[in-house]
Amino acid sequence: MQKKIKMIVVAYGALGLMILFFHYSCPFQSLTGLPCPGCNMTTALYYFMNGNLESSLAYHAMLIPTIFCFLLLTCFYCMDLKKAFNFLLWVWVIGMLVYYIWRMITIFPSIPMVYDLDSLLGKAWKVLTSKI
Repeated sequence: MQKKIKMIVVAYGALGLMILFFHYSCPFQSLTGLPCPGCNMTTALYYFMNGNLESSLAYHAMLIPTIFCFLLLTCFYCMDLKKAFNFLLWVWVIGMLVYYIWRMITIFPSIPMVYDLDSLLGKAWKVLTSKI
């Protein structure tokens, strides 16, 4: 069990350092230009950590359930509760997808769900349409 805890601490620490030093960029949005299901979660975390719950929820309302789920998933993983782990993981995935679809229908392409014209597909579209 201690080996699992060490692995989790190292993984969370590496993720935090990567975001801190390498300025995380969403690979899905960089390629397609479309926001991914997790887009704006870092901004929501920033506002949440600064005590601005209203702005945090406006950027990504699934931040708090995500934090709660990943804390529980970490506990379930450490205690070898595979059924509970899998169930909660699927509940979270479905919740994220439903929320993403709702945001794409009701918010896109307005802030914060904007299209990135500097994406690979966005640049290709500019080149293709400028030749016509």
